[in-house]
Amino acid sequence: MSEAISEKEARFERLWAGETPKGVNRTKALKFRQYILEHVRQKKRPLTYENAKRYWMGEIQKEEAESENY
Repeated sequence: MSEAISEKEARFERLWAGETPKGVNRTKALKFRQYILEHVRQKKRPLTYENAKRYWMGEIQKEEAESENY
C-alpha cells in the first residue's frame, strides 16, 4: 500500500514541476497547478502547495466524508 502512495506522491511532484520525458514543461506545470488549485478552491481551503497535495492524495475528500458521517 505504501508503494502505491509513494508512487502517487511522486507522480504529483512530477506533475507539479512539469517534468516530462523531454524535460521540464512550464506550461504543463502551470496547467496542472491551476487544475488542482481550482478543486482546492471549491473545497474552500487555502490555495497552498500542501492543500493541493492533500487534495491529490485524497485526504481532503476523506476528511469531508468523515465529517458528513457525524
